[in-house]
Amino acid sequence: MNIFKNNLISILNRCEYFIGAMIVIASIIPSVAFSQTYTVYTNPNLVVLGTAGNYRALSGTTLNIASGCTVTGNVGGIAVTNGGTVTGTTDISNGAVTTALNDLTTVKNELALRSPDDGSLIVELAGKTLGRGVYAGPGTFGINGTLTLDGGPGDIFIFKTTTTLITGSTCIVNLTGGALASNVYWQIGSAATINGDFKGNILAGTYITQVAGTIDGRTLGLTAVTLGGSAALPVELTTFTVVLSNSAVELNWNTATEVNNYGFEIQKSTNKSAWAIIGFVQGHGNSNSPKEYSFEDKNLLVGNMQYRLKQIDLDGSFEYSYAVGVNFEAPASLALDQNYPNPFNPSTNISFEIPVKSNVLIKIYNVLGSEVAVLLNEEKSPGKYQVEFNASHFASGIYFYSLNTNQDKPAIIKKMILLK
Repeated sequence: MNIFKNNLISILNRCEYFIGAMIVIASIIPSVAFSQTYTVYTNPNLVVLGTAGNYRALSGTTLNIASGCTVTGNVGGIAVTNGGTVTGTTDISNGAVTTALNDLTTVKNELALRSPDDGSLIVELAGKTLGRGVYAGPGTFGINGTLTLDGGPGDIFIFKTTTTLITGSTCIVNLTGGALASNVYWQIGSAATINGDFKGNILAGTYITQVAGTIDGRTLGLTAVTLGGSAALPVELTTFTVVLSNSAVELNWNTATEVNNYGFEIQKSTNKSAWAIIGFVQGHGNSNSPKEYSFEDKNLLVGNMQYRLKQIDLDGSFEYSYAVGVNFEAPASLALDQNYPNPFNPSTNISFEIPVKSNVLIKIYNVLGSEVAVLLNEEKSPGKYQVEFNASHFASGIYFYSLNTNQDKPAIIKKMILLK
């Protein structure tokens, strides 16, 4: 009886282990089977639009811009009917239009000859995530949902079809990883009918019709082009870079065009999940010419710092840029810089460095040695920081500022001059 009992217990234990293993495997399989993957192809060669790239909308016959539609940049056509707003020039049946249409034909033919990395795309592109490359399909391209294009700011996406492109009202072309709409090209053999939130440059063999929605890109057609959406080109960010100097991180970015651009909120993170607002730069509103922007961050944290832009429209809508990062090493020792400017009126900046996490105390003293202000009294992580001293309510004269931490070191003291 004891032998039978022991064998039974052994069998039950093995069953328990087997069932537990099966549960673990079952919990893993779904995540593997449904994970989103795509092939990363060699980045295609640059697409040269020639003078066709001077236009946001170009038509080989008649260009129709409906009421309420805003086109940022230049437009051209053999004939133009404008019931909306064009922020650039309007060329009608002149030499520039003729040359641009010839260049459009040339680039369309060049793209048609490019070998596809994937030539088997099905008609419906919604639900797909694709990387850079040249894509072709046997028939009409349709987008009735979200198509995600993932890549960096230098990656190029080319879609080719000998027939048509049709997008529905639920269309969303989503760019991730820093991919730019200006690097997405739709080479369409015949016509394109656009609805929803569309991104990319359309090069059509016949007509282009925007039923509704927005287009972030160019609409270049060899016959009629009709723009009937609420807007045809928002703010187009072309570059966004970060440079680390000895005293600050300098952010630089450029836009090609802008529509209703209120400005850019600068955000910073050390983990890409929690973002802090560190500044704001005013936009140019509406512009069809390149604009340059810059911002300096003088509060440097040890480790990897990530930055992104939150572009805000005049109506409050917004869009985030891709993130750029830089690494900053811990300062070798405690340091207090001379204030700048000096002499000053009424404000000056005081920079300091701390090598380890410390409680930082910065005080202001008058020439008699009396404390007149406390600028900072808080814990700081290792890094380089800057604080502002506003002396609007102080009299002209010599003042001293001190830096003290909880590291059992004497305070560092420097002199500054307020000259009103």
